[in-house]
Order: sequence, then structure tokens, then C-alpha cells
Amino acid sequence: MKKPLQIIILLLFASCGLNTSNVNSIADDSFKLCSDIRYNKLIMDYGPIEGKMIYKKNIHSLLENLLLRKKYLTEISKQDYVNLLKKVQRNKIKPEFFEEFKNELGFNPTNLFPRNSFLSCYGYLFEQLKILDKSDKTTWQYKFCINYNKFEAYGNLNLENNHIIDALNEIPQSKFEKIMYRKIFLDLIFMKVD
Repeated sequence: MKKPLQIIILLLFASCGLNTSNVNSIADDSFKLCSDIRYNKLIMDYGPIEGKMIYKKNIHSLLENLLLRKKYLTEISKQDYVNLLKKVQRNKIKPEFFEEFKNELGFNPTNLFPRNSFLSCYGYLFEQLKILDKSDKTTWQYKFCINYNKFEAYGNLNLENNHIIDALNEIPQSKFEKIMYRKIFLDLIFMKVD
């Protein structure tokens, strides 16, 4: 009941005359809500694993922490993620890395790393909620989606193309610091290497 109420409140705020700062804040809140709803559905669909719910809810942070511990990442920054994506494209991450991840978790988390689940939340901001104006091609969200779609059209991480790097670079640094904006890249990395 709480989630639908939040959506209604966000819609009311969105329908009022807002400045850019407020629109961005509402877009962030709506994106987080959308990704939380989609991810909670994944968790519930994945089925119960006794004592592992906390792992399931924090799977992206756990993967990111292992990437840091194994020195595939040295810090959480856009540049480090660019370097990580290039390592993935060049098959520089050993498959044993993901076997270790699965062993640490005690289960196979493949279903918790969906393809495009978080990308659809951008469309949600444009199409359903109309918080962002899709005719405004200057927003970072619009540019991100265009580059991400190009990345998918030109072979994902199977070919070296810079579209995923271009998409990543569209995300403002202040946004990239939030895990919700890094999840899509962690999903890609897991899906490619696993």
C-alpha cells in the first residue's frame, strides 16, 4: 500500500510547476522506486533461500565489493567502471572470479542479475510518469538511453564498441555515486562473464 501511495504523491508533485532541481529530485526518487519494485519482484520470484535474503537484497553491492577486493576495481568511480568494462570486453576477468562469488554467497545468483531490468525504469520516467520530457534530448537520462540502445544494437560486450562507455559517461558523477545507477553495469558484467 505504501508504494502506490508514493507513486501518487510523486505524480502530484510532477504535475505541479517545478524547477529543474525539483524535477531531477522527483526523477531520482521515481527511478529508485521503480528499480526497488522491479528488484523486489525478482527477489520474490527467485524463491526463498533460508538466511540469504540479506544477500539477495544487496547482491549488487556484494559483487561490487568482491570486484574491489580482487582489484578489478580500485575505487567506485566512472573511470574505474570504464576500465572494468574494457577488461570485461577483453575477457580479462577470470571465470573463477564468479565461481568464488557464488561460493561465498552459497547460491547461484544468476537470476538476480537481469538484463535491462533497470533500463526500463528510464522509460518509466519518460513514458508512464512523464516526469521527463522525451522531446528534451538534452537530459542525461535521454542521452544515456540512446547510447545504451546503440550498445545493445551493436553487439553488447561481445564486440568492442564505445557505446556503453558513452552511456556510462552521460551519468553525472553525483548520480553515479548511488548504487542504483551502477546496477545496470554490474548486471552486464555478471551476465557477460558468468
